Amino acid sequence: MNKYLEQLLEREVIARNEPASMLVEGSKRCNGRLIVSSRRLIFICNGNEEPEVDIDLDTVNSIAHESEFVDHNILAITYLQYQVVRFTVIDCDMWEKTIEEQRMTAHIEPKFSIHSLN
Repeated sequence: MNKYLEQLLEREVIARNEPASMLVEGSKRCNGRLIVSSRRLIFICNGNEEPEVDIDLDTVNSIAHESEFVDHNILAITYLQYQVVRFTVIDCDMWEKTIEEQRMTAHIEPKFSIHSLN
Protein backbone atom coordinates (compact mmCIF):
# COMPACT_ATOMS: atom_id res chain seq x y z
CA MET A 1 0.00 0.00 0.00
CA ASN A 2 1.40 3.41 -0.90
CA LYS A 3 2.03 6.19 1.64
CA TYR A 4 -0.85 8.37 0.41
CA LEU A 5 -3.34 5.54 0.86
CA GLU A 6 -1.94 4.69 4.30
CA GLN A 7 -2.28 8.32 5.43
CA LEU A 8 -5.77 8.55 3.98
CA LEU A 9 -6.92 5.45 5.83
CA GLU A 10 -5.34 6.71 9.07
CA ARG A 11 -7.65 9.75 8.93
CA GLU A 12 -10.69 7.63 8.15
CA VAL A 13 -12.06 4.97 10.47
CA ILE A 14 -11.46 1.48 9.09
CA ALA A 15 -14.65 -0.47 9.76
CA ARG A 16 -13.62 -3.75 8.12
CA ASN A 17 -10.41 -5.08 6.55
CA GLU A 18 -10.27 -8.70 5.39
CA PRO A 19 -8.88 -10.90 2.63
CA ALA A 20 -11.14 -11.18 -0.42
CA SER A 21 -11.08 -11.96 -4.13
CA MET A 22 -12.29 -9.60 -6.83
CA LEU A 23 -14.07 -11.29 -9.73
CA VAL A 24 -12.75 -9.93 -13.00
CA GLU A 25 -14.16 -10.66 -16.47
CA GLY A 26 -15.89 -13.98 -16.12
CA SER A 27 -14.06 -16.48 -13.97
CA LYS A 28 -10.78 -14.60 -13.41
CA ARG A 29 -9.99 -13.56 -9.85
CA CYS A 30 -7.59 -11.21 -8.13
CA ASN A 31 -6.76 -12.05 -4.51
CA GLY A 32 -6.18 -9.19 -2.11
CA ARG A 33 -7.72 -7.14 0.69
CA LEU A 34 -11.12 -5.48 0.83
CA ILE A 35 -11.25 -2.45 3.11
CA VAL A 36 -14.27 -0.41 4.18
CA SER A 37 -13.53 2.89 5.83
CA SER A 38 -15.89 5.57 7.01
CA ARG A 39 -15.95 7.05 3.50
CA ARG A 40 -14.82 4.51 0.92
CA LEU A 41 -14.55 0.91 -0.20
CA ILE A 42 -11.08 -0.09 -1.40
CA PHE A 43 -9.76 -3.30 -2.91
CA ILE A 44 -6.01 -3.84 -3.30
CA CYS A 45 -4.64 -6.92 -5.10
CA ASN A 46 -1.81 -8.71 -3.31
CA GLY A 47 1.54 -7.22 -4.29
CA ASN A 48 0.11 -3.99 -5.71
CA GLU A 49 0.68 -0.47 -4.40
CA GLU A 50 -2.40 1.13 -5.96
CA PRO A 51 -5.99 0.03 -5.31
CA GLU A 52 -7.91 -1.66 -8.13
CA VAL A 53 -11.15 -0.27 -6.69
CA ASP A 54 -11.68 2.94 -4.72
CA ILE A 55 -15.39 3.69 -4.37
CA ASP A 56 -16.82 6.64 -2.48
CA LEU A 57 -19.60 5.19 -0.30
CA ASP A 58 -21.87 8.08 -1.29
CA THR A 59 -21.93 6.68 -4.84
CA VAL A 60 -23.07 3.16 -3.85
CA ASN A 61 -26.53 2.40 -5.24
CA SER A 62 -27.05 -1.18 -4.10
CA ILE A 63 -25.42 -4.15 -2.41
CA ALA A 64 -26.44 -7.70 -3.27
CA HIS A 65 -25.54 -11.24 -2.26
CA GLU A 66 -24.94 -13.42 -5.34
CA SER A 67 -23.90 -16.98 -6.17
CA GLU A 68 -21.89 -18.32 -9.09
CA PHE A 69 -21.32 -22.05 -9.57
CA VAL A 70 -20.04 -23.27 -6.17
CA ASP A 71 -19.24 -19.80 -4.81
CA HIS A 72 -22.15 -18.63 -2.66
CA ASN A 73 -20.39 -15.69 -0.99
CA ILE A 74 -20.27 -13.08 -3.73
CA LEU A 75 -20.82 -9.49 -2.69
CA ALA A 76 -22.00 -7.41 -5.68
CA ILE A 77 -21.80 -3.63 -5.33
CA THR A 78 -23.43 -1.30 -7.83
CA TYR A 79 -22.14 2.27 -7.78
CA LEU A 80 -22.46 5.33 -10.00
CA GLN A 81 -25.72 3.75 -11.20
CA TYR A 82 -24.25 1.30 -13.73
CA GLN A 83 -20.81 0.22 -12.47
CA VAL A 84 -20.71 -3.18 -10.74
CA VAL A 85 -17.86 -4.85 -8.84
CA ARG A 86 -18.01 -8.33 -7.35
CA PHE A 87 -16.00 -9.77 -4.50
CA THR A 88 -15.84 -13.19 -2.90
CA VAL A 89 -15.81 -12.55 0.85
CA ILE A 90 -15.97 -14.67 3.99
CA ASP A 91 -19.30 -13.34 5.32
CA CYS A 92 -21.51 -11.44 2.84
CA ASP A 93 -24.08 -10.46 5.45
CA MET A 94 -21.49 -8.82 7.71
CA TRP A 95 -19.92 -6.97 4.79
CA GLU A 96 -23.31 -5.69 3.66
CA LYS A 97 -24.17 -4.60 7.20
CA THR A 98 -20.81 -2.85 7.66
CA ILE A 99 -21.04 -0.98 4.35
CA GLU A 100 -24.63 0.11 5.05
CA GLU A 101 -23.71 1.28 8.56
CA GLN A 102 -20.86 3.40 7.20
CA ARG A 103 -23.06 4.82 4.42
CA MET A 104 -25.79 5.83 6.88
CA THR A 105 -23.47 7.34 9.49
CA ALA A 106 -22.69 11.03 9.20
CA HIS A 107 -18.92 11.47 9.20
CA ILE A 108 -18.63 15.19 9.71
CA GLU A 109 -15.33 16.82 10.57
CA PRO A 110 -15.50 20.28 12.13
CA LYS A 111 -13.79 22.88 9.93
CA PHE A 112 -13.76 25.56 12.60
CA SER A 113 -14.40 25.95 16.30
CA ILE A 114 -16.96 28.27 17.84
CA HIS A 115 -15.65 30.34 20.72
CA SER A 116 -17.76 31.98 23.38
CA LEU A 117 -18.34 35.70 22.96
CA ASN A 118 -17.94 36.30 26.71
